[in-house]
Amino acid sequence: MGILKNSRIFVKIFFLFVIVLLLSVLSHVLVAQKVQQEFLRKQAKSITRQIVLTRQWIAGLGGVWSKNTYSKAHGFLTQYSEPSSAGAVATVFYLHNPALATREISTLADIKHGYNFRVVSDRFREPKNKPDSFEAEALKRFQTQKMTYTDGFEGGLYRYTEPLFVKQGCLKCHGKLDQDVKEPMKTILLKKYGKEAFDYKVGDVRGIISVQIPQQTLMALMSSVFTVWNVLLGAISIILFYLFTRFVIVKPITQLTNVANKLSEGEIDIDLGAAGLKADTKNEISQLALAFERLRKSFEIMYRKLASRKQ
Repeated sequence: MGILKNSRIFVKIFFLFVIVLLLSVLSHVLVAQKVQQEFLRKQAKSITRQIVLTRQWIAGLGGVWSKNTYSKAHGFLTQYSEPSSAGAVATVFYLHNPALATREISTLADIKHGYNFRVVSDRFREPKNKPDSFEAEALKRFQTQKMTYTDGFEGGLYRYTEPLFVKQGCLKCHGKLDQDVKEPMKTILLKKYGKEAFDYKVGDVRGIISVQIPQQTLMALMSSVFTVWNVLLGAISIILFYLFTRFVIVKPITQLTNVANKLSEGEIDIDLGAAGLKADTKNEISQLALAFERLRKSFEIMYRKLASRKQ
């Protein structure tokens, strides 16, 4: 601040302008980040709704069967071979339950659109459904607090989680054995998963839906906010600011400073440029010029009086 104290007024004003400009840019970036988060949150909520509806539809049907094909990366719940006539290849059907279908759709979404989702639980049946640290923390909060979602940014990703509550249709696979989970599903589930993830009731938190969407980098975000027109308008603003400060503020003050120096050196007959200025002007620099003019006239009257006394 000591450097600014001894700097010209134009430098001080320009320094203030640069600070205001930088704060304005920072404000725009923060607003853009907030808008981006709101957009990503709405996108994640929409994805979550589609996941829930899809899972409810699959659960209502008791699962979805695929004919002669399944994903080797995800497997299947069970299979059924349709009897064939002599010499013909048997038709095999593979059962996909809601959890399996969710993983398959997520893989497709990741390949096609770059985002992914999964359903995780503290009582998972598949190791792939084990929650990571972010998801585990969210799951604890949903189990102890009445929250509708949690979100945040982590490692270049926007992360969104929402609780998945047990519905009536979920009890076919996650309810009480024999009472809700009946044959042949009971034998299929016990064979594939053991006794894990049973005894839920309607309204329990089965797990969470976890959505991950790539976050825009800061440079990409700034590129979307500051277009060529923004830069052009900013350049015009700087030029206008320079011209205004230079010729409306700095130049008149410099002229008055020169006049004050000449008055101090005894030059009384000097034009201050105050002619035509109104006494009730609102312009502070004009008021200063009028004050210097009155001071000049006072010096002139005093000088003449002293001159007449000498004669």
